Amino acid sequence: MRTFSQKIVVVGLVLSFNTTNAHHSNAPHYDRDRPIMIEGVVTEFEFVNPHAFLHIQVTDGDGKSAVWSCEMLTANTLRRLGWTENTFTVGQEVSVMGIAARRDPLGCSFDSGALADGTVINRGGGIADPFVDDLDQRFAILADGIPNLAGPWVRDRSRGLRGLGVGSRLPGAELLTAAGLEAQATYDDRFNDPSFECSAASITRAWSEPGTPTEIDQLEDRIIIRHEYMDTVREVYLAREHPEGLVPRRYGHSVGWYEDSTLVIDTIGFIPGVLTPHPGVLHSDVLHTVERLTLNREEKILELEWVAEDAKYFKSVLSGASFYGPAPYGVDVYDCTPERANR
Repeated sequence: MRTFSQKIVVVGLVLSFNTTNAHHSNAPHYDRDRPIMIEGVVTEFEFVNPHAFLHIQVTDGDGKSAVWSCEMLTANTLRRLGWTENTFTVGQEVSVMGIAARRDPLGCSFDSGALADGTVINRGGGIADPFVDDLDQRFAILADGIPNLAGPWVRDRSRGLRGLGVGSRLPGAELLTAAGLEAQATYDDRFNDPSFECSAASITRAWSEPGTPTEIDQLEDRIIIRHEYMDTVREVYLAREHPEGLVPRRYGHSVGWYEDSTLVIDTIGFIPGVLTPHPGVLHSDVLHTVERLTLNREEKILELEWVAEDAKYFKSVLSGASFYGPAPYGVDVYDCTPERANR
């Protein structure tokens, strides 16, 4: 790494980073064993999706300078944590604690920043979501006996995720067929992550992004699911059978039906793609997923359980689960562009 002796310090102890809000793709690009401190002057604060960036000019004792770029959470998430476009301003002196990039000698992942007046700005913001006071209505059973799933939901990060995609260990022959392993060998999450092309990758990935809400509209003949992450929109047609002659799509074709407090979503008709970017698990065109969205009225949460089968690539059914609470805000425009994402 290129170092500037007076202003950049490679910290010799393990820092306590806020992993609760860390982006899923952080590990392939940043080395948590290399915490750093950068002191300099803000040259630009890019308050954008899918990552905000703080650019800092650092000057060493010999007058040599360079601009570091530190990656943050999405602008939408930061805005809900109380940040604005003016949280950092050009010309501010700032000390940033972060972790070094694996390949970019002038890159880091932002953990916290201290301003000249002593103000400390943490990655997670430390501001709680506003209180949602209409829980009884949000968790009601409607007149026709179906669960009220309508409205915005946000992932309950305190409950974590279960199943595939939680760890970073790459699956092997115990889970994947020879064809699945061959497809996986072509994928490197450092460079091939679908988010670089502003794609949510898969319906399971769209559900799992922390801090970005999902809004559900229940119509007479279909359900519309809008994930803020990558502006992903899905239509679930209320039926038990898929039509013939489906045109394959990234997020497939979905039908659904109600079973008591649960909405069951059955999806086929995928183009080959990436089921989970981290770790990299690819799927073929025969992927079949089933999602079960259950309104848990006692715990006041929405539970998602999903299973995925793929006779070409998977030896057994893969599965996962996540949990959501009512969001005090709706879905906003994500406005990702490949130019912002692929860096």
